[in-house]
Amino acid sequence: MRSPTRHSVRDVFNVFGFPTTVKPGFGVFLAFLVFLYPYPLGLWMAGAVGIFTLIHELGHALAARMSGCTASISLDFMVAYAAYEPRAPLTWGQKARIAIAGPSLQIVSAIAVLLLNSTNPFSRADITISDATISIWWAGIALGVLNLVPLLPLDGGAFVASIVEHFMPGRGNDIVLKSSAGVTALLFGLCLVTGNTEIAPLLVFMLFMQYQTLAAPQRQKKFLLNPALAPEGDPEFDAMISASLLSAGDAMKALRFATEAYRLCPADSNAFIAARSAMRLGDHLLAVRWLHISEQSQIDSGRFQILFNHAPEFAQLRGQDDVSGEWFTNR
Repeated sequence: MRSPTRHSVRDVFNVFGFPTTVKPGFGVFLAFLVFLYPYPLGLWMAGAVGIFTLIHELGHALAARMSGCTASISLDFMVAYAAYEPRAPLTWGQKARIAIAGPSLQIVSAIAVLLLNSTNPFSRADITISDATISIWWAGIALGVLNLVPLLPLDGGAFVASIVEHFMPGRGNDIVLKSSAGVTALLFGLCLVTGNTEIAPLLVFMLFMQYQTLAAPQRQKKFLLNPALAPEGDPEFDAMISASLLSAGDAMKALRFATEAYRLCPADSNAFIAARSAMRLGDHLLAVRWLHISEQSQIDSGRFQILFNHAPEFAQLRGQDDVSGEWFTNR
């Protein structure tokens, strides 16, 4: 078993108790904004986008905490998210509140900042008075409102999916996702026909995300039917395959797959599935080794603890000398 390389935690800090990871791609994205707009508007825009993106994800994380979830925040190139894990199944109302909390806090915060600056957030004349007010309005209000559009993967789509799920259990997200893909494709076609291509890049990005989500189940099914089953080097997909093998009751095959996946890409998710597989096989010593590897391999601080909190099989390890007592203090 190859020893993992411990990732640096210098890019991780806490915001109101939430482990927050700032990946290099986020800095690259902000630098891109600096050069995209003329000076000094670019500096203001990058600063405002950075701050309000964090506020947005903080809104999700706070709502998740209020619903009894553990949460962490990650900021990356053009993508930011608040990952959360519930200690008990969430109701549709809780899911809806978590989805809407991000853009809501973002918009309210931006309005408050503008009002404190004696700027009417609904007056074009006031908004355009300076580079700072323009940036705050766009990064805080415009992008927040955009996120409320009821199409997945936007927060408005997640909000609608939660409501549909209430009336059609097990189908809400799939229905809204397919509807979102159809509407997004239609809007993209209208952009091309009318020549109004300002939002075309956003629509292309959304279509790509929608396609990946829609294609994932079929891709997984086809992959599992392949006799020459081997990891692809995609940590999320490989971990999903390992988990599927484990759920199907083939712990030995899941362990072999997760081990090879980790060797190919030393991600904490692969190591964690290997630990669960070892536990299923009754090899507690191997499971503990993989747990330590998973903790050391995590990039997002707090991610390991979130995974551990929702794996009840590891309760058997409590009190062992080679098991960290801290793992159980947050369960």
